[in-house]
Amino acid sequence: MSQPAEVLIIGAGPAGSALAYFLAQAGRDVLLIDKAEFPRDKTCGDGLTPRALGVLRHLGLLERITDLGCRIAGIHLFTPDGRCVSSPIPPHGDLPRHVVVLPRYQLDDALRAHAVAAGARFLGQVEALELLRDGDTVAGAHAKSPTGPVTLRARQTVLATGAAAGLLDKAGLLAAAPQYGRAARGYYEGLGQVSDYIEFHLESVPLPGYGWVFPISATAANVGAGYFVRPGQARPSSPRRVLDEFIANPLMKERVARARVVGAIKGYPLRFDFPTTRLAYPGLVVIGEAAGLVNPLTGEGIDYALESAEVAAQVLIAALQADSSPSQTETRYTTQMRARFQKAFLTIGQVRDFYFKPWLLNRAGRAARRHPDFCATLVNVCLGNVDPGQGLSPKMIWQLVRG
Repeated sequence: MSQPAEVLIIGAGPAGSALAYFLAQAGRDVLLIDKAEFPRDKTCGDGLTPRALGVLRHLGLLERITDLGCRIAGIHLFTPDGRCVSSPIPPHGDLPRHVVVLPRYQLDDALRAHAVAAGARFLGQVEALELLRDGDTVAGAHAKSPTGPVTLRARQTVLATGAAAGLLDKAGLLAAAPQYGRAARGYYEGLGQVSDYIEFHLESVPLPGYGWVFPISATAANVGAGYFVRPGQARPSSPRRVLDEFIANPLMKERVARARVVGAIKGYPLRFDFPTTRLAYPGLVVIGEAAGLVNPLTGEGIDYALESAEVAAQVLIAALQADSSPSQTETRYTTQMRARFQKAFLTIGQVRDFYFKPWLLNRAGRAARRHPDFCATLVNVCLGNVDPGQGLSPKMIWQLVRG
């Protein structure tokens, strides 16, 4: 069986479905595929930052997603000494002044359905096995479906497969082994002290990393823990063990004891190697976490997935209209993605490596309680609202030294 399209998008997560919507809205012929049938679960922290909500507004989905999810007014940050810093979500431009937590089971299906309503075609239970080549140009994919093998030809192919690097590796397009973080999460029902604030915990977790409590209702939360591994650093035994140690600490033990886990506790990788990842090839562009777009400070990736879909949409719509060559499209996409994210990702890594020491995080907590502007800047850096270099400004360092 053959299924031709102008654009083939492999992976119907936030990046793939958002791109499918933008392209379909522009009148392009889009085929979106995923190896799963929808709705399907996806292991994640489920947080939607103001930046993610800003793109959802462009998609025309902001009100629906906000209504479906749990609206979050602020952040509680627990430093390694167990003390808490609290902050409302600070204003930044015209972005929403809140966060939304919505399980990916609901978010991803809402985005996929929105793309289909705009005119994109969707095929579930279709797994791309290898990329199809026409000389040096990617021209689609060979896949399997419930009815047998299928050839998916396209003028432009998009890889939106998240942390999985199998297709790139099989095609010989992966220059180096990806850098991964690790995390695990579970949904806890009957958890005490659930409010309209999300919680970040820096106690009882390996650094750089954190535990979290993200409310999904008045009585339940996504509870998890994750960590990044730097070169030469010892790796914790498993994400599940890190989560178990986090929920066993004194700040969490009683709360979790009264709750029950709904479904399974699941671990997952976090790919954060954007600065060194190749982003495009003739006939192929890579978006979202498949491009290593996970924040190396916070592990957040949905906002970058959605924003990379915006970049890809602009480049691909223009390329299809102008009938640009595959090499021209590759160059333009790579240039625009580097301009959009490269500096920020390199600086975020520097901020993480500077701050993530227990004694310095404790001092930063004291500075945040003493200086509201210090606190607001740190929150904005973590949310990706501002240049992360602001976290290392002379003023911030001076306030940090004063504690």
